[in-house]
Amino acid sequence: MNKRHIGYAVKSLGRRIDRAIENIPAAGENGKLTGVQFWMLNFLFRNAGKDIFQRDVETEFKIRRSTATEILKSMESAGLIRRVPVGYDARLKKIELTGYADEVRRQLQAQVERAEREMTRGFTEEELDAFFDYVARFQKNLSQMERQS
Repeated sequence: MNKRHIGYAVKSLGRRIDRAIENIPAAGENGKLTGVQFWMLNFLFRNAGKDIFQRDVETEFKIRRSTATEILKSMESAGLIRRVPVGYDARLKKIELTGYADEVRRQLQAQVERAEREMTRGFTEEELDAFFDYVARFQKNLSQMERQS
């Protein structure tokens, strides 16, 4: 079978990207950020100043509540986040970054910039624009498929 599979290619690329950023010394059981911790921190950094809750993380990453709970627990025990109750609903806890997470941010930014430079080396702006267009179209097609199911 000589057919190319987009899903496999994207998943494989995603794993390589995760490995490239997992080299950031920070939190986690092995003293390093996992790929998913990295992306969640990035999401929280981008939304600094907004009240972010677990359901926002679930929606952003399209993950189940149990998965989000486990990831957030590991990030909390690593000192990256804290969950703080809100006054208007005792059931809700917003996710806040810690001072330690702010220290990690500089390392993250440098690692992302390095990885992006390496990944995009040899590509023109037009090729990168086309890539992002293709990704958006793949996502749109999959969203339509999910709605039909």
